[in-house]
Amino acid sequence: MTNMKKILFILILTLPGMLAQAQKAKILTNKGNTELAAGNIEAARQAYTEALKIDPNYQEAHFNLGNTYLMESRQMLETIATAPDEASQQAIYKSAQEVSKKAAAEFEKVAKDVNDPEKINKVHYNLGNSQLMSGEVEKGIEAYKEALRKDPTDEDARYNLAYAQHLKRQQEQQQQQQDQQQDQDQQQDEQKQDENKENQEQKKDENQEQEQRQKDELSKEDAEQMLEALNKQEKDLQDKLNKKKVKAQPIKIEKNW
Repeated sequence: MTNMKKILFILILTLPGMLAQAQKAKILTNKGNTELAAGNIEAARQAYTEALKIDPNYQEAHFNLGNTYLMESRQMLETIATAPDEASQQAIYKSAQEVSKKAAAEFEKVAKDVNDPEKINKVHYNLGNSQLMSGEVEKGIEAYKEALRKDPTDEDARYNLAYAQHLKRQQEQQQQQQDQQQDQDQQQDEQKQDENKENQEQKKDENQEQEQRQKDELSKEDAEQMLEALNKQEKDLQDKLNKKKVKAQPIKIEKNW
């Protein structure tokens, strides 16, 4: 049997099985679509996951699996308003961002291989939504632009692009304000440090001057006391010498300060 005949023989044997697998993946995907339309996100996700186990490259299953994550993220964000406190709100928002990233990952898988302009428009529109909801604003902007390149009449993509660009400007302004505040805080800290250093040096000088004055005062007082004591000693000595009729020698007063 020639090589060509072998290949044809293998195809004849495997083709029915491949077609059956593809049909099964399609059936599961259709089931997922029905569940998703009914709002049964978990059931839909399970069906798409099973379909992808059979055919990992099945674009429709990837696309709609991404939609389940996108819908879940939206539902989570809708509960923020009723959260009991700010900590709970932050936790919900963070979880919604993580789910949106899962959605984006599925849409990116489809975006790499899809060729139909209409499908490219839809997948990039959903990719932009998921990236925007995950906090990746710049990536979302690029996705909306790509959606509009494939369909310039897509008003939803145009609106979301304008909204994403508005968010980006807000983020830039907030970042600019934060940078300015940090600069001001740093300048204030440096100014305080300079003032503290100047005050410390001034206080040090004042302390040194005060210590010197105290030292001078104490030294003067000590000197007077010493002089008084020596004068008394000299007087006592003179008295003794006078009694003995001996001429007195002057006493040298040393200033050992």
